[in-house]
Amino acid sequence: MIPKLSLKFIIICLILVATSAYPNSLKDFDHDLFSYVHNDMENKALDRISPTIQRMGEPQVYFALSALLCAFGNDREFETGKLAIAGFAETATIIFALKKTIRRPRPLNGSEKDSFPSGHSGFAFTLATIVSHNYPKLRIPLYLTAFGTAFSRIYLGRHYPSDVFAGAFIGTLVGIQITHFKNPILRISF
Repeated sequence: MIPKLSLKFIIICLILVATSAYPNSLKDFDHDLFSYVHNDMENKALDRISPTIQRMGEPQVYFALSALLCAFGNDREFETGKLAIAGFAETATIIFALKKTIRRPRPLNGSEKDSFPSGHSGFAFTLATIVSHNYPKLRIPLYLTAFGTAFSRIYLGRHYPSDVFAGAFIGTLVGIQITHFKNPILRISF
Protein backbone atom coordinates (compact mmCIF):
# COMPACT_ATOMS: atom_id res chain seq x y z
CA MET A 1 0.00 0.00 0.00
CA ILE A 2 1.36 3.43 -0.98
CA PRO A 3 1.14 6.06 1.83
CA LYS A 4 -1.43 8.79 1.15
CA LEU A 5 1.14 11.58 0.78
CA SER A 6 3.26 9.53 -1.63
CA LEU A 7 0.20 8.67 -3.73
CA LYS A 8 -0.80 12.33 -3.88
CA PHE A 9 2.71 13.27 -4.87
CA ILE A 10 2.78 10.65 -7.65
CA ILE A 11 -0.58 11.89 -8.96
CA ILE A 12 0.65 15.50 -8.96
CA CYS A 13 3.81 14.52 -10.86
CA LEU A 14 1.74 12.63 -13.43
CA ILE A 15 -0.53 15.65 -13.88
CA LEU A 16 2.48 17.92 -14.37
CA VAL A 17 3.94 15.58 -16.98
CA ALA A 18 0.58 15.26 -18.74
CA THR A 19 0.10 19.02 -18.91
CA SER A 20 3.34 19.40 -20.82
CA ALA A 21 1.37 18.38 -23.91
CA TYR A 22 -0.80 21.51 -23.63
CA PRO A 23 -4.03 21.87 -25.51
CA ASN A 24 -3.56 24.69 -28.03
CA SER A 25 -5.60 27.24 -26.08
CA LEU A 26 -3.49 26.82 -22.92
CA LYS A 27 -0.29 26.91 -24.95
CA ASP A 28 -1.38 30.13 -26.64
CA PHE A 29 -2.26 31.67 -23.28
CA ASP A 30 1.13 30.65 -21.89
CA HIS A 31 2.95 32.19 -24.85
CA ASP A 32 0.84 35.37 -24.77
CA LEU A 33 1.44 35.84 -21.04
CA PHE A 34 5.16 35.26 -21.58
CA SER A 35 5.20 37.87 -24.34
CA TYR A 36 3.34 40.36 -22.16
CA VAL A 37 5.73 39.97 -19.20
CA HIS A 38 8.92 39.70 -21.25
CA ASN A 39 8.18 42.36 -23.87
CA ASP A 40 5.33 44.64 -22.83
CA MET A 41 6.36 45.12 -19.19
CA GLU A 42 9.94 46.03 -20.07
CA ASN A 43 11.30 48.97 -18.07
CA LYS A 44 14.59 50.11 -16.56
CA ALA A 45 13.70 49.30 -12.95
CA LEU A 46 12.81 45.69 -13.76
CA ASP A 47 15.89 45.45 -16.00
CA ARG A 48 18.02 46.39 -12.97
CA ILE A 49 16.42 44.29 -10.22
CA SER A 50 15.42 41.12 -12.10
CA PRO A 51 18.95 39.70 -12.46
CA THR A 52 19.52 40.23 -8.73
CA ILE A 53 16.20 38.92 -7.39
CA GLN A 54 16.36 35.73 -9.45
CA ARG A 55 19.42 34.72 -7.41
CA MET A 56 17.26 33.52 -4.51
CA GLY A 57 16.47 30.50 -6.68
CA GLU A 58 20.03 29.70 -7.70
CA PRO A 59 21.19 26.38 -6.27
CA GLN A 60 24.52 27.83 -5.08
CA VAL A 61 22.83 30.60 -3.09
CA TYR A 62 20.23 28.24 -1.66
CA PHE A 63 22.78 25.64 -0.60
CA ALA A 64 25.22 28.25 0.78
CA LEU A 65 22.52 29.86 2.93
CA SER A 66 21.44 26.45 4.23
CA ALA A 67 25.05 25.43 4.99
CA LEU A 68 25.70 28.73 6.81
CA LEU A 69 22.63 28.17 8.99
CA CYS A 70 23.87 24.67 9.83
CA ALA A 71 27.46 25.72 10.47
CA PHE A 72 27.00 28.94 12.44
CA GLY A 73 23.39 29.05 13.60
CA ASN A 74 21.82 28.37 16.95
CA ASP A 75 19.70 25.22 17.39
CA ARG A 76 16.66 26.67 15.63
CA GLU A 77 18.74 27.99 12.72
CA PHE A 78 20.58 24.66 12.46
CA GLU A 79 17.21 22.88 12.25
CA THR A 80 16.04 25.29 9.55
CA GLY A 81 19.26 24.81 7.57
CA LYS A 82 19.05 21.03 7.83
CA LEU A 83 15.45 20.99 6.65
CA ALA A 84 16.34 23.39 3.81
CA ILE A 85 19.16 21.09 2.66
CA ALA A 86 16.73 18.15 2.61
CA GLY A 87 14.24 20.31 0.69
CA PHE A 88 16.93 21.38 -1.75
CA ALA A 89 17.88 17.75 -2.44
CA GLU A 90 14.28 16.67 -3.00
CA THR A 91 13.36 19.68 -5.14
CA ALA A 92 16.50 19.27 -7.25
CA THR A 93 15.77 15.58 -7.83
CA ILE A 94 12.16 16.16 -8.89
CA ILE A 95 12.90 19.15 -11.10
CA PHE A 96 15.92 17.54 -12.78
CA ALA A 97 13.91 14.37 -13.52
CA LEU A 98 11.04 16.39 -15.01
CA LYS A 99 13.39 18.58 -17.08
CA LYS A 100 15.10 15.49 -18.54
CA THR A 101 11.76 13.79 -19.20
CA ILE A 102 9.78 16.67 -20.69
CA ARG A 103 12.62 18.53 -22.48
CA ARG A 104 10.62 21.67 -23.19
CA PRO A 105 12.59 24.30 -25.16
CA ARG A 106 13.28 27.62 -23.44
CA PRO A 107 11.32 30.59 -24.81
CA LEU A 108 14.24 32.47 -26.37
CA ASN A 109 16.60 29.57 -26.98
CA GLY A 110 15.02 26.50 -28.55
CA SER A 111 18.27 24.55 -28.35
CA GLU A 112 18.10 24.52 -24.53
CA LYS A 113 15.52 21.87 -23.71
CA ASP A 114 15.22 22.29 -19.95
CA SER A 115 12.57 24.94 -19.45
CA PHE A 116 9.88 22.92 -17.65
CA PRO A 117 9.72 23.20 -14.68
CA SER A 118 11.66 26.23 -13.42
CA GLY A 119 14.36 25.20 -10.96
CA HIS A 120 14.85 28.76 -9.67
CA SER A 121 11.14 28.99 -8.84
CA GLY A 122 11.16 25.56 -7.23
CA PHE A 123 14.14 26.36 -5.01
CA ALA A 124 12.82 29.81 -4.07
CA PHE A 125 9.43 28.44 -3.00
CA THR A 126 10.96 25.48 -1.18
CA LEU A 127 13.15 27.86 0.81
CA ALA A 128 10.27 30.26 1.48
CA THR A 129 8.02 27.45 2.71
CA ILE A 130 10.60 25.82 4.99
CA VAL A 131 12.05 29.02 6.48
CA SER A 132 8.64 30.63 7.00
CA HIS A 133 7.54 27.52 8.89
CA ASN A 134 10.26 28.15 11.50
CA TYR A 135 10.11 31.96 11.24
CA PRO A 136 6.47 32.92 10.60
CA LYS A 137 7.21 36.66 10.82
CA LEU A 138 9.35 36.30 7.67
CA ARG A 139 6.58 34.59 5.68
CA ILE A 140 5.48 37.63 3.66
CA PRO A 141 8.98 38.84 2.68
CA LEU A 142 10.06 35.29 1.85
CA TYR A 143 7.08 34.60 -0.40
CA LEU A 144 7.35 38.02 -2.03
CA THR A 145 10.98 37.28 -2.82
CA ALA A 146 10.06 33.83 -4.13
CA PHE A 147 7.35 35.38 -6.30
CA GLY A 148 9.88 37.96 -7.52
CA THR A 149 12.29 35.15 -8.39
CA ALA A 150 9.61 33.36 -10.40
CA PHE A 151 8.49 36.57 -12.11
CA SER A 152 12.08 37.49 -12.99
CA ARG A 153 12.57 34.18 -14.78
CA ILE A 154 9.71 35.10 -17.14
CA TYR A 155 10.80 38.71 -17.42
CA LEU A 156 14.36 37.70 -18.33
CA GLY A 157 13.05 35.32 -21.00
CA ARG A 158 14.25 32.12 -19.37
CA HIS A 159 10.85 30.48 -18.72
CA TYR A 160 7.21 30.45 -19.73
CA PRO A 161 4.67 31.24 -17.00
CA SER A 162 3.63 27.58 -16.77
CA ASP A 163 7.28 26.65 -16.10
CA VAL A 164 7.51 28.96 -13.10
CA PHE A 165 4.05 28.00 -11.86
CA ALA A 166 5.03 24.31 -11.92
CA GLY A 167 8.35 25.07 -10.20
CA ALA A 168 6.60 27.12 -7.51
CA PHE A 169 4.02 24.37 -7.04
CA ILE A 170 6.69 21.67 -6.68
CA GLY A 171 8.77 23.83 -4.33
CA THR A 172 5.80 24.62 -2.11
CA LEU A 173 4.73 20.97 -1.95
CA VAL A 174 8.25 19.85 -1.11
CA GLY A 175 8.51 22.52 1.59
CA ILE A 176 5.20 21.44 3.12
CA GLN A 177 6.23 17.79 2.99
CA ILE A 178 9.65 18.49 4.55
CA THR A 179 8.16 20.49 7.43
CA HIS A 180 5.44 17.89 7.96
CA PHE A 181 7.96 15.05 8.22
CA LYS A 182 10.72 17.06 9.87
CA ASN A 183 11.38 14.73 12.83
CA PRO A 184 12.93 11.86 10.82
CA ILE A 185 14.98 14.38 8.84
CA LEU A 186 16.26 16.08 11.98
CA ARG A 187 17.33 12.71 13.44
CA ILE A 188 19.82 12.29 10.58
CA SER A 189 23.21 13.54 11.76
CA PHE A 190 25.79 15.29 9.65
